[in-house]
Amino acid sequence: MTADDLVRLGAEFALGAEPVDMAPEEKRTPIYTGRLVASEVQPGLRMSAADVTYVCDQIFTVEMEPALVCGIMLSGAPVETQVEGYGSFTRYPHQVSLMGINNPIRYSTPLTRGQRVRSVGFVLQPSFFDRFSQDVEDDGLFALRDLMSGGFRTAAITHSPRITEIAKRCIDHPYGGHLGKLFLESSALAYVIEAAQALKYGRRLVALLGRREYDRVIHARGILDSDLVDTPTTLELARRVGINVTTLQTNFKTAFGRTIFAHVREQRLMMARVLLQEYRLSVAEAGRKVGFSRASAFSAAYSKHFGHPPRAEFV
Repeated sequence: MTADDLVRLGAEFALGAEPVDMAPEEKRTPIYTGRLVASEVQPGLRMSAADVTYVCDQIFTVEMEPALVCGIMLSGAPVETQVEGYGSFTRYPHQVSLMGINNPIRYSTPLTRGQRVRSVGFVLQPSFFDRFSQDVEDDGLFALRDLMSGGFRTAAITHSPRITEIAKRCIDHPYGGHLGKLFLESSALAYVIEAAQALKYGRRLVALLGRREYDRVIHARGILDSDLVDTPTTLELARRVGINVTTLQTNFKTAFGRTIFAHVREQRLMMARVLLQEYRLSVAEAGRKVGFSRASAFSAAYSKHFGHPPRAEFV
């Protein structure tokens, strides 16, 4: 299960009767336990935020009506989803995944007992887009709406600190009642805006780099993100995606605004933050888990990136 699955579940819980308390609430179901909040914040716009742990191993199947689904996993392992008639696709932590559907479909995702996932997502139904002009082709909303053509389509936003921050606030927000509903509505709209702009930017990169080179650099980032501790060398990575080292380095920085080394370092530090905050590992142990051989080097890198030393996470 990933963010879009949780949106579906959350909508089933929440849309029947709007909860009075709009802060994330504890839930225990046959599938998961943890905190979840879900609401239809505007006509045609549903949002869900969850911090859940799965309680069983099973294949979770969803039947989805036409919609645009967008979700981000703030933690957890890569998830592969099988879509009947369309094959499979993989979603990664910290990657915003979009799924456009214009016909009813069925898709299945494996659930692993004990796996914890923090995720936030939204579902845009066709009625949401009906309020906007159909002939505007150069705005971000068109990029989102266009995903809902062609049966089943997917896209990914590979790096968005702004969406990540919005998602974190949605899971941890303290507001209840009408203030909580207003907070979720504003956050959902901010999420939609950021996703639309990021998707539009991605299309510009495709135009700049070409589809083939863009797909290669996205593939390269996926390889890095799948194993941040034992990452391949730049030469090995270039060989795996079928491109020379210089072109890979140039295109990677153009696409993501940082070097391959800087990306790996940032992702390792983000993983370390989860290990410190959620699993309460010691500073030295968290550093070793993400590939730092010396605690001092880990502390220095962590302080530079987050603005405070790793031990501050325990305060």
